[in-house]
Amino acid sequence: MPTPQPVARSDWRLPARTLGALSASAIAFPLMGSTAQAATTVPYPTPPVPLPRALDVAPPYQKGTMCLTYNQPGAVAFVKMLNATYGYRTWGILRHCAAEHGEGRALDWMINANDPSQLALANAITRWLAAPDSQGRAGAMAKRFGINYIIWNRQMWRAYDTARGWAPYYGVSPHTDHIHISFNWDGARMRSSWWSGVAVTTPLTGPNYTAPPPVPVITASGYPLLVQGATGPDVALAQKVIGVTADGKFGPITAAALGTWQTKYGVPATRALDNATWSKMVALGLIPSRTAHPLAKYVNVVLKRGSTGEAVKALQKYIGGLVVDGSYGPLTESRVKAYQQAKGLTVTGITDAKVWNALIAGSTVAAPTTATAHPLAKYAGLTLRLWSKGEAVSALQKYIGGLVVDGSYGPLTEGRVKAYQKSKGLVVTGVTDAAVWKALMADHPVTSTTTSGSTVTSLATEFTPYKATVLRLGATGTAVKVLQRGLGGLVVDGSFGSLTLAAVKQFQTSRGLSATGVVDAATWKALELKVHPLYPYWGIVLKRGSTGTPVVALQKALRITADGSFGPITEAAVKAVQLNAKLTQTGVVGTLTWKAVEARMPR
Repeated sequence: MPTPQPVARSDWRLPARTLGALSASAIAFPLMGSTAQAATTVPYPTPPVPLPRALDVAPPYQKGTMCLTYNQPGAVAFVKMLNATYGYRTWGILRHCAAEHGEGRALDWMINANDPSQLALANAITRWLAAPDSQGRAGAMAKRFGINYIIWNRQMWRAYDTARGWAPYYGVSPHTDHIHISFNWDGARMRSSWWSGVAVTTPLTGPNYTAPPPVPVITASGYPLLVQGATGPDVALAQKVIGVTADGKFGPITAAALGTWQTKYGVPATRALDNATWSKMVALGLIPSRTAHPLAKYVNVVLKRGSTGEAVKALQKYIGGLVVDGSYGPLTESRVKAYQQAKGLTVTGITDAKVWNALIAGSTVAAPTTATAHPLAKYAGLTLRLWSKGEAVSALQKYIGGLVVDGSYGPLTEGRVKAYQKSKGLVVTGVTDAAVWKALMADHPVTSTTTSGSTVTSLATEFTPYKATVLRLGATGTAVKVLQRGLGGLVVDGSFGSLTLAAVKQFQTSRGLSATGVVDAATWKALELKVHPLYPYWGIVLKRGSTGTPVVALQKALRITADGSFGPITEAAVKAVQLNAKLTQTGVVGTLTWKAVEARMPR
């Protein structure tokens, strides 16, 4: 749980009133878990509508059984009311497939039972909810909010069994750092009398909701993957190309015409607006080229604390204010929570499609570079298994070899994956996960041929997007942060001040450049080589039998005899690095291995 934030207000101790007088400003209750005899008074919220005399019917316990993807409005409205009344506190609602949290109708409001003032406040709030009203009706306020039960400071109160009162709670969490409030479906959907002014007589038994539309998958073309049933301007754009009425509705007529068009132009007749189809339309000049946002390939990747890898680095780079280390730790989680709060999203600390789309909408696409992404990179966050279908399966079948590329993950594909996993020393499951994708990319590097005939891979570094950017004293922004990280020894604040200027001049002098203090293309290149000394070789593939300057550079980095000949000793040293970096131990040096070797070099 996050560290509770202090209550912003200090004026909540007001004269006590009786619960039955709804216009009163405060209420008094004994402290739970405290030896104090005096009552503590706090203000309580004012109903948004006049409350009826009738009281809401409390349904039996409504256990959470579904995995929904958004917060229920009643839980959100309730926490906003708490924060408006008592000062802002960290809170959370949705947790993936976690009982009522998994349905977006359980709230955790962070408050510390070990702090006397916070204990008093939490006790007063929970007692107000569970107390009888002036007519003696138990749990009146809780029922008006549609609360199912409350857990706080090792005790639990149930609206569906008020006779038990506050009973001991023996769950794994003592709930001493937060109040847990579970809402029934009427409270979750804001049908209860606090919100509606009408007492519930026939409780809901389910969400009774309209699911939000799915987040579109952005293909490598920059256009979304669309199938029959989709609507919108991109559908209309494609309809103009294939010669049907451009009404923006992807129906059966559009699907049939699209299949005919795909066959005519040599594209797999999937009847879907997929990457191959969009790319062909772009190549034919029938639709404008659309550069995919660098984050688009991660839209369907879910990250949370403990996640690592390139997707985490991309998140850290675009969300800002973080060291781009590819590790989703507490600082990254906290930064994501702050971003979600700022964007009006559910504050979970988990990076999902809504966070990715908000980041895409809030940033611009960098100018295209010469870097070539691996064709399999966009699938690295996907998990495929028996009976999966689609473009990702086709890509898997193509690269793993020995299969008909039909886009259907049948028993033969599963068997081939098992054989491949066994050959690479991976866990043999038949499921294509990140480890399988990584191994396939290492086995099939993206290559091009230079004028000298060398096979190289065009890859980008964190400096690539900024090599055409000129920085000087007074500059600000992300490029300055990248510069400051590369130089080292500076506060990474994105402001090109006198300290950054001095560091740039010192670096330029050390590299034999003119000490102008202006960061130009030559300075960026030198800085890139300082941070990535093996960068010139990242795209070169070496293995047993290779010779030449790249082998010498590799051997020096491995700190073994640098004779320029890739023999068994060099191969063994490479495998040791791969083992340490948790890469497939092939003994072949590709991009990932170059980076792993580089990471071990002294700085």
